Amino acid sequence: MSVPRPILIHGSGGDHRVWALQTARLEGALAIDLPGHPDGEAATDVDALAEACAAAIASVDGPRVLVGHSLGGAIALEVALREPELVDGLVVVASGARLPVPEAALLRARDDFASEAERLVAGSFADPASPMAGHARAALDACGPATLAADYAACRSVELRGRLAGVRAPALVIAGSDDPFTPPWMSEELARELPQSAMVVVPGARHMPMAEFDMTVTQLIAAHLARLELTLEGM
Repeated sequence: MSVPRPILIHGSGGDHRVWALQTARLEGALAIDLPGHPDGEAATDVDALAEACAAAIASVDGPRVLVGHSLGGAIALEVALREPELVDGLVVVASGARLPVPEAALLRARDDFASEAERLVAGSFADPASPMAGHARAALDACGPATLAADYAACRSVELRGRLAGVRAPALVIAGSDDPFTPPWMSEELARELPQSAMVVVPGARHMPMAEFDMTVTQLIAAHLARLELTLEGM
């Protein structure tokens, strides 16, 4: 049995750059870009995104652990429900069983992209001047307003409540204690419904703990991968 391979899925307005610190440290890690980030046409619902990601995931040799941030976490869970044979484990970061986006944020994404990008970065990092915050802002700028608006529409289409009992893969749920977009109670709601889950709250983290508290999150992911490897070896 080979070591489980982490497949990293970014969230709204992101791309593979937001996972730079994990791809550098996790063996075999692969970060995939969602359609429209920046190439191709962005999708406005989570079903289409899950379909696109499943096709990419299927091309990677298993065992596979899907690691998703925010919208990427919801996509990872959708793939686990639709095509469980592709998913041996899950890590869901700063996400939830639903991802409401205020109408005002959707309008700003379309009509005042600069201010919405600033709001996202400020809500994602305790230090918006950090190097990883710069990477996140560069990813936002590369995607642009149309893709961010499509991502927000996809977030609003997420409804996993009442369905998560069907997820067979063991899951680690990671939340930031100071996340203004997906606060810890949303992760708690998610973890309660998943049949096999553990939850960790990262103190002081906002919406992108994997970028600002990277060593903590990377170690949590690595420990989850090691536990899954032992479980798979015993099967």
